[in-house]
Amino acid sequence: MKKIACTTLVWFASACFSGALADPLVDAEAALQKRDVAAAIRILETASAEGNVAATGMLASYLRNLPPPHGDVERACALARRASDAADRMGSVTRAECLMSGSEKSDRPFEVARDLARKTLKSGFPTAGFTLYLAYSLDPQYSYPAGGGDRTKYNALAALPISARGDQVEAFDGLADAIRAGHMGALQLALAYFSESSAPGNIDRFVNLAALLVRTGQSLPQSLVAPVRLAQKIKSTGTTHASVTAFNDAYQSALLGATLQMRSRGQPDKGCDAQGVKLIRVEAEPVQEPVYLPVTKQPFLSTYLVRGQWAETWTFAACQETVPVRMEFSADGWGGARFQTARQSLGSQPQP
Repeated sequence: MKKIACTTLVWFASACFSGALADPLVDAEAALQKRDVAAAIRILETASAEGNVAATGMLASYLRNLPPPHGDVERACALARRASDAADRMGSVTRAECLMSGSEKSDRPFEVARDLARKTLKSGFPTAGFTLYLAYSLDPQYSYPAGGGDRTKYNALAALPISARGDQVEAFDGLADAIRAGHMGALQLALAYFSESSAPGNIDRFVNLAALLVRTGQSLPQSLVAPVRLAQKIKSTGTTHASVTAFNDAYQSALLGATLQMRSRGQPDKGCDAQGVKLIRVEAEPVQEPVYLPVTKQPFLSTYLVRGQWAETWTFAACQETVPVRMEFSADGWGGARFQTARQSLGSQPQP
């Protein structure tokens, strides 16, 4: 599973506070919805100065996430720690964000952030599951350099036994809680996960979650627009257990296998354009000896394939002929999949 980039997390209390909180918080939220940011901050500042701990926690969230000239990260993190020490849930979540970003210094920033998010989630604050997932995915001990350059680190993570994946399981269960609570950021993280994780049904889950996000009036993250389109195209051809990323990576190998078979049959001839080779059907066989990460909550139940192997038949058409290419996949242990073109697909034809 690739490291998730830490982006600006602009999410406020509208998904977390209903009308059950004190009036200053409700009034501040109403002012923010009217785009009167100065008024929202002024209301919270006054309530916080009067000893309203919940107002202090919300003020910390506003000041950390609002853009200039309203944002003040240093003060936000100081307020978040004060509110967190008083057991305020929004303050605890904001403090966890400060720890992960390095705004609050700690010898164990991700461990402390994870503990804060865990306790806040258990207190009945489901959107803290979003923060719990970030505390896992951004933790250096569970990540590797962008681009996957450190294969030694990646392979070590992929080889982790199930017994050593408690933080990972907890993170996915927490993210599931946040999704059910309507947290849009959590839904976007789930989409990124499904675009890269290979397991039966993950292509369908990816397409369906993307459609759900659009139905809520949200836009797809730009980085996921092309993968969603590809997933829709893949789905129209049949069934694969590979993720969009793994399928795209394997495509050139499969295309080469199809081209070699056509050449062995004397194609292309003068009336046939080899560039017209097209994938028309994909059929996946059951996964052999599957081992899944023991996540307990939807939409992540049985979606993280730790161990297992399977084969797929990719059928290509060109020159008024069809050729099958057998692709062999295996879970790599960290959400991805290794692949190869089966030798019988290539036959005994020489390499071009």
